This record gives sequence, structure tokens and C-alpha cells, in this order.
Amino acid sequence: MSKLEMIRRLYQYHEWADDRLLTAAARVPEEVLTQAADIPFGNARDNLLHILGSQVSWLMRWTGEPPELATIEPGRVVTALSESYRWAHHRLGSYIGALTEEEVELPIKFVEFDGGKQHNLERPMWEVLLSVGSHGMGHRGEVAAVLTAAGASPGEIDYSEFAWRRGLR
Repeated sequence: MSKLEMIRRLYQYHEWADDRLLTAAARVPEEVLTQAADIPFGNARDNLLHILGSQVSWLMRWTGEPPELATIEPGRVVTALSESYRWAHHRLGSYIGALTEEEVELPIKFVEFDGGKQHNLERPMWEVLLSVGSHGMGHRGEVAAVLTAAGASPGEIDYSEFAWRRGLR
């Protein structure tokens, strides 16, 4: 399996796991998502927004397209998140689906900030794609713990479960 094929599968997993989390989030009162929790970003909603924001910000860097995101407002939190994730998943799938083996080997330059310090970085595209595709894994686990405590477990959301359910080898 090539790097590009592995990255495409990672993004399929990424979408599957996000969808399982959002389906579980729809089964709890909205207050559960905004209730303070001992996780990064303070609550489940903001963790979900962080995962989405990471996907969208990289997509914008790669394509230059502005995002089409739903407004998050009381009474529509999960609906708006689901709409926005659907848009991001569709656009990421289209972008990654159009990449070639040669393109994923090319270096890309970008800036990251750490502790207020700017770092100019250069990495091969496949490495950045891998990082973006795997970024949400830990955050999804944190949100899953909040949802499980509220009685709405998303179930297993690890890659092996995705692969098993898809009959992948």
C-alpha cells in the first residue's frame, strides 16, 4: 500500500470516527456538550470545534477556499456541527482524492506557533496530511469519555474497529 493509499484510508477512518462521535452527541442534552469538563478546550463542544477547526484551517491552506460552516447557536449545536463536519469531510475527501503519489512527496512550507514563538517549517506533504488526519484521535477520545459518562457512548472509535467493520485487510 502506498503512502497516498494509507492517507486516504486514514481520512476515511477520520470521517467514520467523527460521525460516530456526532451521532452519540446527538443523544445527549446540549448542556452535556457545554458543561465544563477536565479536558482540553474545557468541554465536549469546544473539543469538537477544535477538531473541526484544525481540519478546516489546513484545508484552507491547501486549497485557498473559504469554509462553509454552520453557525453554532443554542438549540442547534449538534446539527450545526454535523453540517460543518459534513462539509469538511466532503472537501477533504475531494482534495485528498485528487492528490497524486508525486504530490504527496513534495515539501510544503508552513508556520507554526509554540509559546508565542514562530517556527517556519518544511515537511513533505504526506507527513502534514498524516498529522492532520491523526490530530483528532486524542480529542475524540476525550469527547467520547464525556459522552460515555453521560450515557451516550460512541462505542469503539479506534482504527482497528473501523477496519474490522469495513472488512479491510
